Amino acid sequence: MSDYSMENMFEHQGKLTGMVKKRLLTAYRDLYLYLREERDKGNLPVSDFDYLSEDELATNIYKNKYYLRDPEGELLEFRPEDAFLRIAAFVAAVENDTASRQKWGKAFYKDLFESHFLPGGRVLAGAGDLYRLKTLANCFATVIAEDDIESIYDSAYECARTYSFGGGIGVDMTPLRPRNSIVHNASDSSTGAVSFMELFSLTTGLIGQSGRRGALMLTIDVKHPDILDFIDVKRKPNWVTGQIMEQARWSQHYNESQLKEMEKLVTENTQVRFANTSIKVSDEFMQAVEEQNNYGSRKLLLYRRDKREVLKHAPQTKKHHYSEGIPSRDIEEYQLLQDFADLEELNNWLLEEHGVEVSGEALRDVNQRDVYGDYVLQLASSDHDLAVRYSGDFLLYYASDDVGEIRELIKARTIWNSFVESNYRSAEPGLMFWSHMTKHSPSNYVGRPIISTNPCAEIPLEDGGACNLAALNLSRFVNDGFTEKAEIDWKRLEKVASDVIRFLDNVVTWNNILNPLEKQKKAAAETRRLGLGVMGIADLFYQLGVSYDSDEGIEMIDRIMKFIANSAYSTSAHLASEKSPSDIFDYESYIENPFYKTALTKETQELIHNRGLRNIALLTIAPTGSISNIAVSYCGDKRNYIGVSGGVEPVFALYYVRRSESFENKKFKIFHSTVQAYIDRNQLEDKIAFTEKAEELRTLLPDYFFRTAHEITPARRVEIQGVCQRSVDHSISSTVNLPEDISPEVISSVYLDAWHHNLKGITIYRDGSRYPILTVDEKTGTPFQESCKKTYRIQMSADEEIDAHGDEVILLDDGSLTTVYHFVNRLQAENN
Repeated sequence: MSDYSMENMFEHQGKLTGMVKKRLLTAYRDLYLYLREERDKGNLPVSDFDYLSEDELATNIYKNKYYLRDPEGELLEFRPEDAFLRIAAFVAAVENDTASRQKWGKAFYKDLFESHFLPGGRVLAGAGDLYRLKTLANCFATVIAEDDIESIYDSAYECARTYSFGGGIGVDMTPLRPRNSIVHNASDSSTGAVSFMELFSLTTGLIGQSGRRGALMLTIDVKHPDILDFIDVKRKPNWVTGQIMEQARWSQHYNESQLKEMEKLVTENTQVRFANTSIKVSDEFMQAVEEQNNYGSRKLLLYRRDKREVLKHAPQTKKHHYSEGIPSRDIEEYQLLQDFADLEELNNWLLEEHGVEVSGEALRDVNQRDVYGDYVLQLASSDHDLAVRYSGDFLLYYASDDVGEIRELIKARTIWNSFVESNYRSAEPGLMFWSHMTKHSPSNYVGRPIISTNPCAEIPLEDGGACNLAALNLSRFVNDGFTEKAEIDWKRLEKVASDVIRFLDNVVTWNNILNPLEKQKKAAAETRRLGLGVMGIADLFYQLGVSYDSDEGIEMIDRIMKFIANSAYSTSAHLASEKSPSDIFDYESYIENPFYKTALTKETQELIHNRGLRNIALLTIAPTGSISNIAVSYCGDKRNYIGVSGGVEPVFALYYVRRSESFENKKFKIFHSTVQAYIDRNQLEDKIAFTEKAEELRTLLPDYFFRTAHEITPARRVEIQGVCQRSVDHSISSTVNLPEDISPEVISSVYLDAWHHNLKGITIYRDGSRYPILTVDEKTGTPFQESCKKTYRIQMSADEEIDAHGDEVILLDDGSLTTVYHFVNRLQAENN
């Protein structure tokens, strides 16, 4: 039994209490005691049954992650209501007066108890814990200020300090000079930007966070000359893996098949292990990929471009830092006029139309291209200029005073194919559509440009910026669920969305004190950036009787997200009037942001015009991993059904199978919570128990229950995310699940489709590409799996034969990617 209690926690003297003004600590204590008294009097709700309904996963999450512990590690909280009381009191304690604190403390507690929303894990774990110094922000971003050793290690320190406070962080490697470029010290040349990824990864792995480790995102601009090394960093064996494998071979205990599998495992577990990686791709690059897809590699493309200065040099400076983006062409300023089979055909056209021509030598000279990879023809007698390039041309570029200028003209699909193959094999690196992220970032219009993202990539951030997360649990905004009268409670949704914006804004106020670094405190105070998202969308659909990927479902998602966006921005405007606007809010600059123009209603815009904004950006859709597993989806018959679909995802699987040792090793189906609620409401438990095949369930359950992650086409998933992105000012973390035997070119098409739908990013996971957190029923001995064990000899061309396993990725003559498995199947089909 602990010798500590919540009461004597308020007397504790530690690092946190030394940083916080006494009046705030007193306000927190008084409000906590007041709310507890109100709860004891019955004026605040408390469950008269086990709130978590003995859900094992949720109970363990609360115990291991979120319940408050004393300095000796003993629990001081034993039910979710205890945590809700602490969190509500702490977050409301920064309100201006006693009456406001009590009003909002009650409101926050009720919202949490009803599972209308849940804040991010750092708030659940840290809010009100006076024994430990923790930030309440989930994640941050930090910039490598300059291309030098001091800046690199300064950033590594900032990562370490952030981890020690419980946060994660994003770091962009783009500012660092490429491999083999000149350095002015004992080394002859630089080891490159990618080599320092290991420093940040190891730093992440070294700093513990109460049974977890920090989270890290490492990014790089697609124009950086080290881009191919970045893509390969987790899959091509480095010297550490090489040494281990050399010792394994020397032992003579393993055959070649075992050594190959061992090398894969060692690579995955040693090389940049503690980091997510993502490429910041520009519209310029994506257009070049499409050019190559559409025209091959040798067509000459002629673009009309606006008349302006030709940008031949764009070195990194303090004023233009490469983490904001290496300069890339704005594709909206270019119009494709014509394609030509060869130089002679191009020159005939140029001479006839403009009296000019291009030499082959000039086209081959990379130094005569602008930084966008174009050879520009300036037309003195015209209101526009012309830009010439071979289809798929893409210029890798880096320049600075110390390094000089590095240029390499390659084909876009060289990078793209390497990325797709890596994504096919390991689901990394990810992809950020950086041009769209930047253009649609509200903070960029008030002088705080984004430089990277948080580790899950749903929040683009400025240097020192932080994301403060919470998710509305949409499953709890349905009246009369599972009946013909089922409908969304829009009034309650509006009220709770407003509550959460105030809640998160108060979290920002706390983080002005609790964030690890001074620049993080400053950034929080300036932008007051929030991350309101959603979870439980699939559970809402289940209760309404709507299919996730139906036209009706997509229209409903669109309406819900627009409604939340305008509720959130309206509340921020009211808070600006009540408490003060963001210090950096400038109306005339801010309204140039495309999100403001397209997502907000005239009424919301008028409110912002009159009152300003408290928060520069407010919305996201995060993965909601842990919190979606502890949220209540439905309440009925003295039971809370626990667990909702994460973020804006469909339900991953209708059920999973658990073996019970207590009942003669029998297998039991554990259904998703709202599906189980339906089963219980309709007394189907006994019938369900006797089903042996998934097909039998279709006779008992509605069709819309079966629209799970693996049943929805990638194109539909992209469309749904695109609809959501229109009403989200940050980004969205969402995963498209693909079967293990999918062709790599399908992955390519999904990413291209995502770009066309104006997504800011998307994640693709192919079954079997990594050791997954979630799986569907495991299938063994499939044709694809059998082909992976075989070695094929394939005649790729008249001069080339290869030996490869079924899952090896190969490049076809038409420029597309496939696997040996798909290639062999196609040959067999053609021969038959």
